[in-house]
Amino acid sequence: MRNLARAGVVAGALGLSLIATMGGAQAYTHDGSDPSAAGCSGDATTVESATVKNSNATFGTIELRYSLKCHTAWARLTLNYTQSACGNAAAGYECAHAYVVRNNDGRQYSCEISKGQKQCYTPMVYDKGLTSFAQAYIDSAAGQANTRTASY
Repeated sequence: MRNLARAGVVAGALGLSLIATMGGAQAYTHDGSDPSAAGCSGDATTVESATVKNSNATFGTIELRYSLKCHTAWARLTLNYTQSACGNAAAGYECAHAYVVRNNDGRQYSCEISKGQKQCYTPMVYDKGLTSFAQAYIDSAAGQANTRTASY
């Protein structure tokens, strides 16, 4: 009888553990997904933003976007100009980058603004009950800028 009771307790504990594990895994299913393709961009709002600048120039805006429907966050970087020479040894400068970072575990995704473009957005991180921030890095003839938003 005692062994049967122990088996029931172990089976119950394993079942609860499995449910908890699967619940956590399902909650993070949007990690790394494209906001548009996943249908999360339709209700998105900018919850935090910052001007990307240094003492020489203002480069653009970094935004932390949030979808209440999907409970996800991502970064969107918009430059005030079209990205010119970047990303190769001849240019001498890196292309502009944006990052979204989830605070609780450091999970991050990035995007790069390619030559001829002026905007990019990152894949998403799950953010319900958590906080994340957006960050931008610019390297140009006018100098470098590394700017982040507040967390949301």
